[in-house]
Amino acid sequence: MAKIRKFYCIKKKARQNEAGLYSISSYRFSPFLFFHSMLPLKFKFRKEYFQAVSNGALLGSIAVKFVKGIPYKIIIDELLFVEENYDVAKQLLEFVFSYYGAKGAVSYGIKVSDVYSELLNMLVTQYNFRQCSYERLWKVSRRKYEEYEYNLKARTFRNSDSASVAIMYNESLISHFRTALSLAAKSFTEPLCPGITQGIEYKYIVEDKTSSNMLAYLSISSNDNENYVLDIVQTSWYEAPVNDIIAFACAEVKKRNLNFSLFVKSKKYTQSGAFYEEFFTKNKFLLSQTDILLIKDYYKTISIKNEKSKFVMLGQPSY
Repeated sequence: MAKIRKFYCIKKKARQNEAGLYSISSYRFSPFLFFHSMLPLKFKFRKEYFQAVSNGALLGSIAVKFVKGIPYKIIIDELLFVEENYDVAKQLLEFVFSYYGAKGAVSYGIKVSDVYSELLNMLVTQYNFRQCSYERLWKVSRRKYEEYEYNLKARTFRNSDSASVAIMYNESLISHFRTALSLAAKSFTEPLCPGITQGIEYKYIVEDKTSSNMLAYLSISSNDNENYVLDIVQTSWYEAPVNDIIAFACAEVKKRNLNFSLFVKSKKYTQSGAFYEEFFTKNKFLLSQTDILLIKDYYKTISIKNEKSKFVMLGQPSY
């Protein structure tokens, strides 16, 4: 049985998102992470890490992040363990459920690559996760879109747009996914101190050319300042000019970094998910990754006392 400990260190290496298990000499202590760990759940905003250690050997680690605006929804962002050692994976998962459940967490989400069939099966059968849908990342050909002349009316996102974007996002979800995947307006607002959050994100609003009506929301994010992911949220009635949007995203990233790779996301759980998948397949985008989206919810059972237990069955009263 491994010992689970909270980890208050960050990697010494520049590429913070690089996945893998390293020796303790690869990290340095962070007083900021120590302070963050003491915050109540509703105030947390950075990832928190836990490690499984046995006899001084590192066997696995898990990282969780928090949904802004919905503090009691936990996302399991990383799960690393020694090959085939699923007992360590189980111990880390059970620790996270217990630790954050005691603090009030009621929902857990995790994305797992479709190549890890054994891990997927374990999460579904042993931990009651349900498979909602999937997301895919498609690699963009920079050569094609850097020479593309886009015609798009776009501006930088403002916090005053948050409520409208939240409505647009929630309405874009397929109806039976809304309960589990809907977001609040605060989930889209910019933090007061962007420098203390993890990763890079640029946000834009696409407007109608003849008015200021909002048509789409664009998010360009990166964890390493090299690989960027474009996420598009649009109204259900708007036929997005995908080529123009991708060309615009390439131009915006290129202003800040000349050496980058751009990926665009398709989400099967949205009403436009099938359209994007068809578009990327038809235009021969390279499929780079497929992630299965799993959700685990805890519901409270509400019992209502029935004072008069009188029912009607087949037209006859039953007492």
